[in-house]
Amino acid sequence: MNDQVIHWHAVGQLDALDPQYPTRISVEGLDIALCRVGDEVFATSNMCSHAFAFLSDGFIEDFEIFCPLHEGSFDVRTGEAKSLPCREAIEVFAVKLEGNEIFVALDNRKEE
Repeated sequence: MNDQVIHWHAVGQLDALDPQYPTRISVEGLDIALCRVGDEVFATSNMCSHAFAFLSDGFIEDFEIFCPLHEGSFDVRTGEAKSLPCREAIEVFAVKLEGNEIFVALDNRKEE
């Protein structure tokens, strides 16, 4: 049985997120990109695994976040690299919504 206590961090409001562009946030010093797809929110590492570029400077299309540097993409649900030149997955984090409030958990990171 897993007795791990999950620490949720309030990070913003759903209605403040642009569905076309990621939002850059910092949680405990970790740089994260929040991505809104419909009424769902996903949290990924904000750094492209291919080159030094902030994913929050890119854009979102369906469930993919695109890097602004070479337009490689990642699935916001799993972190999986979806298009070249990206080959290595990025980290994703657990997210929950309570009404309009968004919470992210760093100690409940999603596993591929």
